[in-house]
Amino acid sequence: MTDVVTQAPAETALEPIYRRNFLWFLIDGILFMVALNMIGATTVIPDFMRNLTNSEILIGISGSIFDVGWTLPQLFVARYIVRATRKKWWFVAPNIPARFIIVIFAGILFFLGKDQPQLILVVFLICYGLLGVGDGLVGVPWADLMGSSLDNRWRARTFGLMSASTGVIMLVMTQLIAYILGNTAWPFPTNYTVLFALSGILFVLSILPGLFIHELPGGKPVEKLTSLSEFLPQLGHVLRTDTPFRALIITRMLTSLFTMAAPFYVGYATTQLGLSSEVAVPNLLAMQTIGNILGALVYTWLGARDNALYIRLALGCAALLPISALVAGVVGPAPLYFGFLMSGLALSNLFFSYQNWVVSHAVPDQRPIYIGLFNTISAVISFAAPFIAGTIVTTSGYSPLFAVAILMVLAAFYMASRYITNPKPQTTSVSG
Repeated sequence: MTDVVTQAPAETALEPIYRRNFLWFLIDGILFMVALNMIGATTVIPDFMRNLTNSEILIGISGSIFDVGWTLPQLFVARYIVRATRKKWWFVAPNIPARFIIVIFAGILFFLGKDQPQLILVVFLICYGLLGVGDGLVGVPWADLMGSSLDNRWRARTFGLMSASTGVIMLVMTQLIAYILGNTAWPFPTNYTVLFALSGILFVLSILPGLFIHELPGGKPVEKLTSLSEFLPQLGHVLRTDTPFRALIITRMLTSLFTMAAPFYVGYATTQLGLSSEVAVPNLLAMQTIGNILGALVYTWLGARDNALYIRLALGCAALLPISALVAGVVGPAPLYFGFLMSGLALSNLFFSYQNWVVSHAVPDQRPIYIGLFNTISAVISFAAPFIAGTIVTTSGYSPLFAVAILMVLAAFYMASRYITNPKPQTTSVSG
């Protein structure tokens, strides 16, 4: 049964603050996501990497390196920010250096030129990894800030409209990306230099909205930082005793094993289905973006009402991407376009829905620990996934990888259907 969320008097008093925070979170998210999607991990970056290396493992790593960098530091950060009453500046301050990284890489790429592909490869992996780590440092305070300064309704609206708005903008951007990559006056790497520079400018602009967020009180700070010998058993206790949370972690790990195939669909399209990069990259990105918009609209409505149902529906639809890829190998590339459409619809808000579930499930005092634990455990699989995927492609080809992806997403669907329900809504204090 769907949980019915009623609005208490205290929540009504906070409504003007929620509205303003919604606006600033939304602007921050749109700028960041457009910047990130312009150098998409499943489209643009794998194609960029294929201009630098033939290693399928390195191409696979390029699709996961941001996710690994984003998740790894979060448990470390969570252990420290539980001492802080306010989390806003834990979010804002690290953004300032982190979101300059892609602009800096664009400058380095401009000076290196086309004659040093190995050096470009090393610099890119370092810079892209640092971008992920930088975002990982702010991931826990950002999610805690979302938990304390927006209620469940406004969080779902923020996530949904963030994705929908990003999708609409990316429909225009895909045409710009197609022009940049296909412009004969800008041969490689000049075309990618322009693309990274535009993305980097948006990353820098995304620093500003966080300055205006009005932080509301969250959990009570701990008086003393626990030692690792005390901290680690606490984490083990959470995993042993909280069955729904443990199930969500397993679901998230299975999702990572499903998405390990993501960097290889474009390579499959260009090497097996006969599409050129100038056709495959912008067109597949456009189909994914249309799906993102549709999925975001669905989540804006459904996420506030039944987040757990959205998770199940998204995982079910996600299985259509590897299935369509296998069908495309028989009948031609058309089904792959449909798969990218459904992938965008299914996955555009899946990780947001995971995050929203954790934020809603954890009590405020424990929220940073839950967020950090959830994301850091996921990093283990995210780190291993590209090696697994690259090895499968190198030794057996694309089709076995897509078959494994289908099994992983179906297993994730089972876990979500069997063990994950909506958390009970929590109230927020008016004070502060």
